[in-house]
Amino acid sequence: MRRFVFLLIIGLPLMVLAEVITMDLATATDIAGNPITYCADYGLGYYDGTDVWDSTYNDSGVCQFIYTNEARFMLSHLPSQNSYGGQSWEGFTLSRVSQDTANVFGCVANGGIAGEGTPYVIGYFSDWVTMTQGYSSNIILFDQEYYPDYVYICQNSNTMKAITEGGVFNARAFTEEDTLALIISAIDGSFQEIATTVYYLAVDGEKNNGWVKVPLNALGKTAGLSFRMTTTDMGQFGMNTPMYFALDALTVNTESIANSLYPIPNSPLPESNCQKVIRNGQLLLLRDGVCYTMMGGIVNFEL
Repeated sequence: MRRFVFLLIIGLPLMVLAEVITMDLATATDIAGNPITYCADYGLGYYDGTDVWDSTYNDSGVCQFIYTNEARFMLSHLPSQNSYGGQSWEGFTLSRVSQDTANVFGCVANGGIAGEGTPYVIGYFSDWVTMTQGYSSNIILFDQEYYPDYVYICQNSNTMKAITEGGVFNARAFTEEDTLALIISAIDGSFQEIATTVYYLAVDGEKNNGWVKVPLNALGKTAGLSFRMTTTDMGQFGMNTPMYFALDALTVNTESIANSLYPIPNSPLPESNCQKVIRNGQLLLLRDGVCYTMMGGIVNFEL
């Protein structure tokens, strides 16, 4: 009987099932496979590194990427490979800071999507490093091409203080005219951006105040993602707003999931004759009863 059943099974046509992969920060290691460990006591104030990856300011090659899910996700860390003697960093680090005290390593949710004190990713976007190397300081590479599905995004504690109260270095408090945008792009094997979506951390007087699920399925099949930030608070030396953000639970698929709600158009939708609306922290355009993203894709939101 066992042999008969076995023959029936191998006689059936093979079916390939799509695999859904969600970033698991509990599996995080450096390039050498050393598990991520967190500082017990380091620094004060804005730069208190307690409960932050203890190699955040380590510019050695072994720390240039953070691996998760057995290296299926690779997060850039200090791509400049210059921490200026342990005083600077860019790219991504891991945090489990649970105090919303304007710390650059914190987020307003006080933890990842699993709850307060759980690990999450902090990104620090460096415009200077990005211009110098020709691609974003903040990239997440995949071990093969995947179809991104979504990622959770949250406001950084230091950035929130800056746009709410001002007084963080040269930053001023935002007005209803200001915007803070996170630009998420699909990249090819050369780190060049091939498709883009935008999530607004602050727009029209509203600010992200917790974890928001941001759809990425408009980006299509890609070798990885890049993250850039822009702000309307600009000064003599560039962006005044602190360029920090938090992310968690990036999820991708091995096969495409058809979704006609998020097509990528050939050109952005003109804003003329459109009403601006905000849903789940996204700036959208309403025209003739249809809701569009700023990139022109149709969104199925109840207004």
